[in-house]
Amino acid sequence: MSFIDNLGKLQLAAEKVSDNRYLKAVSKGMVMTIPASITGAMCTLIANLPFAGYQSFIEGNGLKTLLLLPGVFTSNIMGLIVVYFIAYNLAKSYDIEGMFPGVLGIISFLLLTPLSTIEQQVHDTVRPVDFISFDYIGSKGMFVGIIVGLLVAKIYSWFIKNNITIHMPDSVPSFVEKSFSSIIPFFVITFIMSLISWGFTFTSFGSVHNLVYSVLQVPIQQIGGSVGGVMLAYALIGLFWWFGIHGKAIIFGVYAPILQTMTIENMNAAAAGTTPPNLVDFGFTSVFLEIGGGGCVLGLAICFIFFAKSDQYKNIGRITSVPTFFGINEPITFGTPICLNPTFLIPTVVTPLVTGLIGYLAITTGFVPRMIGAQLPTGTPTFVNAIIAGGWRMMLAQLLCVVVATGIYFPFFKMADNLEYKREQETLQAKEEHVEEIDIENQTSIVE
Repeated sequence: MSFIDNLGKLQLAAEKVSDNRYLKAVSKGMVMTIPASITGAMCTLIANLPFAGYQSFIEGNGLKTLLLLPGVFTSNIMGLIVVYFIAYNLAKSYDIEGMFPGVLGIISFLLLTPLSTIEQQVHDTVRPVDFISFDYIGSKGMFVGIIVGLLVAKIYSWFIKNNITIHMPDSVPSFVEKSFSSIIPFFVITFIMSLISWGFTFTSFGSVHNLVYSVLQVPIQQIGGSVGGVMLAYALIGLFWWFGIHGKAIIFGVYAPILQTMTIENMNAAAAGTTPPNLVDFGFTSVFLEIGGGGCVLGLAICFIFFAKSDQYKNIGRITSVPTFFGINEPITFGTPICLNPTFLIPTVVTPLVTGLIGYLAITTGFVPRMIGAQLPTGTPTFVNAIIAGGWRMMLAQLLCVVVATGIYFPFFKMADNLEYKREQETLQAKEEHVEEIDIENQTSIVE
């Protein structure tokens, strides 16, 4: 079997993975949490700007508590937000109204969440008060939220598809009919989740949350949060982009929950004034592994702008430089093209690994501070994202990464540019010769 045939099969397999409804539901669900997570991250960032005078001012006026409050009720309830959006998106993939499964996902998640009890004095009476810890509905509950969201939406859709619902007359308004049609799946799923929660009280784990966190989430997070894990993820993203497939959409269906969890943990640590526990989070990947988008293609854009000889690559540089600076890699990926172009396979995969390693060394050596859980919106310009995530020293580290990325892409770019320049010159020469032949024929006909 030829190499081209193998590439074709790999591309088909990648496309099937990207079309998987469950991965797409997780990926879309994580994306839909961005407004909440960015709001919490930006407020936490503003509350922790490292200026002594500024900190004295906001602490003295009680403003720091105000600024930290949005983070408490965004990042600390991310498990609840995730379960709603994942259940919503999976239900929509079955052409079912997503609101009811989303709400049912939240109810099911809370049913599985263990209650804690404290003694509280009310007037002259001491009575027990039950409460839910933020630990279980925040970063520690992310994986439970994913599992519950998928499971609830799948079961709910089965009831709807099999018409196991309460039917109402046609004269009843549609919103009333939808409410009544949800009663049976609501009751059954709620009872199942209650039964599971009750059953876990007889185990050593005590709850589903403790089982998933200790057996699944911690090991996965240790692997995915390591420098090797993040390098592997972004090598695959670069490879998929080379195939012309949105690599981040595929990989982040699995990897985004890991990054989200670590980002929230860093944000909460920064808000509490302690050292962020994770070196890798969304800020790290944005600053060091997505310089110009997938494949760190800002380095290639710089090659086009400053070193291209061929007219085609000069024009590509003019068109794609601005979007690439804002982290949008599609124009340069498909315009060059990078996808399925053997010349650019190696730099597309290797460049993020090198820039990521530079970022890792910059943090571990203390040259730049640890990430503080800043989740930056898509389109944040290069260098601006570095300043927000870690100040001017992180910007210098990112500048070094841009220089290195340009150096990695340059020999491959030069090879492609020389070939394109040679082709353009041959085409131009052929046109000139054709014009000369026409002129000679015209002169001959005039003489005759």
